[in-house]
Amino acid sequence: MELKLDFSILKTLTELPGISGRENAVRRYLKEILSPYADSVRTDAMGNLIVFKKGTSSKNLLFCAHMDEVGLMIHHIDERGFLRFVTVGGIDPRTLLAQRVRVQTKNGPLLGVIGTKPAHITTEADRAKAVGVKDLCIDLGLPAQQVLATVEPGDFAVLDRSYEEFGDGMVCAKALDNRAGVFVLAELVKAIQKPFYNVYAVFTVQEEVGLRGATTAAFGIEADVALCLDTTGAADIPGCAPQDYITALGKGVGITALDARTITHPVLFETLKTICDKCAIRRQIRIAPRGGNDAGAVHLSKTGVPTCGLSIPTRNIHSNVEIVCKADVEQTFRLAYEAAQNGMENLTL
Repeated sequence: MELKLDFSILKTLTELPGISGRENAVRRYLKEILSPYADSVRTDAMGNLIVFKKGTSSKNLLFCAHMDEVGLMIHHIDERGFLRFVTVGGIDPRTLLAQRVRVQTKNGPLLGVIGTKPAHITTEADRAKAVGVKDLCIDLGLPAQQVLATVEPGDFAVLDRSYEEFGDGMVCAKALDNRAGVFVLAELVKAIQKPFYNVYAVFTVQEEVGLRGATTAAFGIEADVALCLDTTGAADIPGCAPQDYITALGKGVGITALDARTITHPVLFETLKTICDKCAIRRQIRIAPRGGNDAGAVHLSKTGVPTCGLSIPTRNIHSNVEIVCKADVEQTFRLAYEAAQNGMENLTL
């Protein structure tokens, strides 16, 4: 069965604001587009969106894809109207300098620019030290009085960058981590029909700050097996040795063997590889001694859930110029689809 993905949905997803704990816009959009395809849709107390499709067996398959993106939260407004902020999730401050953001206020979003002392007036000591978050501020281009009347501590800001397709099937955007995984899961909900498993497609919150949504969602679902859809670092760039790539763009879906939070059950690991080989799905093995994803929380739920992370290789991860390959997104979807529809019906753990 040939299934074509609608990448306009990915474009919309990346352009929505949704840092950890403020995923409302993403959740609303997903609920709107997926409700016609679901047997039930609900939101739990944490804010996870749980979409259910009944299968032909009594077994439950849990999919997770986190909705949140890394971003900024305003914590101080000075007397001139400049905004100071903290990061929400792991962001390298070097990637923030001279970037645009959208500050989400009670009156709507405001365009801002992140700046610091310009090169013309820096000292040698300034230039010798690494730029930190405390060296940066957001300039809204507004009088201080107007800023103070509009922006409050606790307002958040998202990186501002449009979705672009370029090169040989590449996509560049902010928030591809993890709107690319969310996109795959949304397309999966639309595509599967009478799957073998009862499918719980959970769009989780607050992954970037500690896998919090997945922790509670997994506890409330009696899953027999789980697959977590996320992005992962692709270090296939100048300055990195091939043994340090983790994954590479254009090489297919990353099937996790090990990361800092999870070691995949060997039977599940081999089953997923077999599905790929049988269905001509391009795959690579993800071994990441640092980092993790929702799988780290899910596999520890209750008495344990066999769980594997399926990862989309991503360059420049946690920045506003993240890059994924459309073919890798498609291969990730194909593996998730085959696993849900009928590919793991003989799985014995």
